[in-house]
Amino acid sequence: MVWCIIDHFSSRNNHKMTNKLFRYIKENKLTIILFIIVTSFFIYQHFVSLSWDFNSYVLNGKYWFAEGKYFEPLRPPLMPLIISLFSFLGWRVSEFIFIILTSFLFMYSSHRLAKSIKFNPTVFYAISLNFYLLNNGLINGTELLSLVFLELFLTFLIESKSSSGFFLGLSALSRYTGLALFPLIFMHLKIKQIFKSLILFGATLSLWFIYNYYKYGNFFTSITDQYVNNILYRDYIIQPMQLSHFLQVQNILIPFFLIGVIIITYKLFSKIKILKNYKLNSLLDLINRSKIEIIMLLLLFYSIYNYYNIPIKNVRYLFNLVLPTFYFSYIGLCYIVKKIKDNKNLLISIAIIIFIVNIFIVVIQIPYQEYDTPEIDNSAINKLDELKISNCSVMSNSWVMLNYLNKPSLPFPRFELINQSIEQGQIIILFKHVKEPNYVQNDSFIKSLPIIYEDKEYIIIGVKRCLSITSFEDSYLQQMDNIIFSLHGYHINQNPCFILFGSYSFIEKTCNFINLNGFKLDEHRAVQ
Repeated sequence: MVWCIIDHFSSRNNHKMTNKLFRYIKENKLTIILFIIVTSFFIYQHFVSLSWDFNSYVLNGKYWFAEGKYFEPLRPPLMPLIISLFSFLGWRVSEFIFIILTSFLFMYSSHRLAKSIKFNPTVFYAISLNFYLLNNGLINGTELLSLVFLELFLTFLIESKSSSGFFLGLSALSRYTGLALFPLIFMHLKIKQIFKSLILFGATLSLWFIYNYYKYGNFFTSITDQYVNNILYRDYIIQPMQLSHFLQVQNILIPFFLIGVIIITYKLFSKIKILKNYKLNSLLDLINRSKIEIIMLLLLFYSIYNYYNIPIKNVRYLFNLVLPTFYFSYIGLCYIVKKIKDNKNLLISIAIIIFIVNIFIVVIQIPYQEYDTPEIDNSAINKLDELKISNCSVMSNSWVMLNYLNKPSLPFPRFELINQSIEQGQIIILFKHVKEPNYVQNDSFIKSLPIIYEDKEYIIIGVKRCLSITSFEDSYLQQMDNIIFSLHGYHINQNPCFILFGSYSFIEKTCNFINLNGFKLDEHRAVQ
């Protein structure tokens, strides 16, 4: 009798869930069609390409869960962790599961954010799928994932839910650019919510910080490594901001974006102008009523500043610009539609046309996209087998690709150290299509080295001596310290507290104290 009752309620619940699912699909069929189209492209893109950054994240996951021999501390942990969760199905399969999951989460986060700010979810999702996001969202692995959690953070912030801090933490663990956005938590405006959200933000990051301390002796090693690699040690390459990068990010949305920025800016100034007084309560009320507008303007300025601050200008470093672009473009598009005819169907139709144009641009670009593929790297690996030196330690300018293809490899040696590396027994593989190092193009120098094999694609260099293969898990700072000591005979300060906060003595002391090194400044101040 009891089991009959349980079965009865179970079947009723299943029936209700099925009805809800079918009702959701029916109500959102256009959104689901868009999701299927873009996810198909993401799958195709990953299938035909071999991405350096994506592979690095996979290798970090293998290091943790499959006894991998290569690890990059500068990589945030969330993407490799997600891929690792599905690795029981096979590592290659888990990559595609990650792509499908991230695309699905983006559909969900766009829908949730749109609902919270009273936008049409289908329209907002459709204009969010511009060709810049499609080309750059998942090719390197983490960009779209970080955007997903940023959108969820803003959703819960607007809904005045303290769990917003958790999603900002996940965004930061996807890409470290999310760390700088923690002041947005104060937009809760209520002390209790701010405190809870900050606690959740810190708690979400804490396990990764603890791992850093356990592995490298400092909570901030990974963050510092990325800062050093992308900014500090790149200060000799200061590239100007490029207008073409902004055009790529915003493309056909530019007119809608500009109209949206003008409208929102005008509305904000109008609200400020009619304030009866500038007392704290009045200002807080204004901020609360204009929360999303202020946040999007702040994100817009932050994205541009972050891009400006990075020495090497690459269009992918403008990815944070996509969210304010989509927001202001929606505002601009709605304004234009209302001027023509205030009609929901017209708004959706124009958004779908914009999506179709973006998909068309992506499709016609496919024959001209130059993705890296594994053929050349596999050829070099097979050649090592033929030469019977596959058990030797290898250094290469394509070391990440080789590691991904199950050939343990180390980063290529500096020009001044290449002969020393060869004498130690390293086998060096230099691929001619890879831009670095410059000495690959120096024919006379290359010919002076003991070449084992050469063809039009790569060169294998080495002597009879053979070093055994070892794991590689050095931080970027450790690598630089080894190079500088080999070249100049002195060590640099690798302490992240000094690297990050060396210009602010109190913060540096506090950082050292947190890392159990005492409330003091480092005496050794050499950084490069």
